Amino acid sequence: MTSDGRVMLLGFDPDEGRLIIARNNPDHARYVVVVIPGAGSGMHNADPLFDVVDALVSKFEGDDFSVVGWADYVAPRDSWQARDPAYAAAATGRLASFLAGLPVTAENFGRYKKAARIVVIGLGYGGLVAGLTGREHGLAADALVLFGCAGAGVDNAAAARVRGPVYVTPDDPGDGTPPGAHGIRPDTPAFGATLLRPGPLTYRRDPFVRYLPSLRRIVMGTA
Repeated sequence: MTSDGRVMLLGFDPDEGRLIIARNNPDHARYVVVVIPGAGSGMHNADPLFDVVDALVSKFEGDDFSVVGWADYVAPRDSWQARDPAYAAAATGRLASFLAGLPVTAENFGRYKKAARIVVIGLGYGGLVAGLTGREHGLAADALVLFGCAGAGVDNAAAARVRGPVYVTPDDPGDGTPPGAHGIRPDTPAFGATLLRPGPLTYRRDPFVRYLPSLRRIVMGTA
């Protein structure tokens, strides 16, 4: 967390309901995780985003780790709207710019004067945002995790144009995005991503606990 335990507000658009939050300053971190929420996210329903960010940052100790909740797009509100890729397509430029800016501010203003390791986690429809961003602009991240994603809008992991590996969890449970609406399921062998196997632990408000050992290795770059 930040030194006084507060959430950092990195971006905010009340007219469209977009926001970006962070636990720990990404400029001063060695490891930055950018979480892209899926259907139903936004300022009108911000509590789940805070829960996800808090759940993930609690898995790592110290302020060398920053978790960013990137909800800087107008997300579909339900599974019916999640059939439409236009919500994700409209977000690609903003996500690409945000990711490209992280190493610039870290190198110029950060504690270590060097870029952090960046891992992007796309939750459900958020995986489509990440996939389309990579297809159109390249994804400036050291790894991508498609978490409960029914479709990333690309035919295979290489087409997401990530500078590092792509990982995937089974799409059940996801966020209601219909399978097949946005191309091949990322958790199929033909997609070419590394499938993460869940462990036995579970907790309703914490989607990451079943994948904690794998996520630690991915974030640290030891996977």
